[in-house]
Amino acid sequence: MTNDELLAELDKRLRSGELSAAEIELLLSTDSPDAVVADSAPTASPYSMGAFSITKLLYVVGGIFITLGVLYLVSQLWSDLNSFNRILITLGLGVVFAGFGSKFLMSEPERDLGNVFHTIGGFLIPGGALVTLDELTTGIDSIWPVTITVGVVFAFYVLLVLYHKRVVLNFFAFANGSALAYLLMESIIPSADGDLYAYMTMMIGASYLIYAYVFQEGWNARLIPLLLFFGPLGFYLAAFSQIFDAILMEMLFPFLAFGGLVLAVNVFKSRIVLILSTLAVIGYIIYFTAEYFADSIGWPVALIMLGFIIIGIGYLSITLNRKYLKTA
Repeated sequence: MTNDELLAELDKRLRSGELSAAEIELLLSTDSPDAVVADSAPTASPYSMGAFSITKLLYVVGGIFITLGVLYLVSQLWSDLNSFNRILITLGLGVVFAGFGSKFLMSEPERDLGNVFHTIGGFLIPGGALVTLDELTTGIDSIWPVTITVGVVFAFYVLLVLYHKRVVLNFFAFANGSALAYLLMESIIPSADGDLYAYMTMMIGASYLIYAYVFQEGWNARLIPLLLFFGPLGFYLAAFSQIFDAILMEMLFPFLAFGGLVLAVNVFKSRIVLILSTLAVIGYIIYFTAEYFADSIGWPVALIMLGFIIIGIGYLSITLNRKYLKTA
């Protein structure tokens, strides 16, 4: 590859968001001969903390203050505003922030200013869309209008993700998509009980894991740890809630928990999944022991055995982490 081809590829990756200017600066600072001291250790800039720079920290803090300020201002003026102004100060302002975010992503892709504006817009747009629905309609007698509104917001962020390919936009797409799934359940099956919502949560958790596995490389990489946390967490909590009343789930749960240990090591290469799967195994063992041995004379013995089992599982988890995940 020639120098011109290399520069063209670098420019392409910067514009698509796969690389950031901070990452390139970090690479230059660590690989440059001037950055090597006597013991050959790279010197770190006092203004950077790995890939997370002071500039990014200021962006985050500034974005938080702006979001809180807007929300507080809206709450103060809300009773004095008419319908048009309520829509304008919520949905309109959110769209404006999103518009500026897209502008900065296209004009200055190497900076994170576009991500900041899209983050502020991401918190305002869903609420603004619901405010618009409330102000423009009266006497809503079903949840379908809310479902359709959230669906439109979800589609909006999916289109932004396809165009910009940025993690912050994908985060809001996942958040609105998850809310849409529950609203669809409520709209299609109004009489749905807690069991159906538990199985829906298991499906959503599994979909997070599938997405994390399929799209673990490239610009999506920073979102993967969140998916690997919330996916197993939601899946196991929902599944555990069913073992008290469903015999089938009581029988399946240990296979799901131990299966998570296998997937953590062999598929996801993730300590997060390993820890959550380990906690799921321990939780099931505690439940099983309390359920079937609590009223028997063997309860103290069962407690002792439970303690040794938990220690053994902890040792197994640490062993798997050191042997398979540390090098990964």
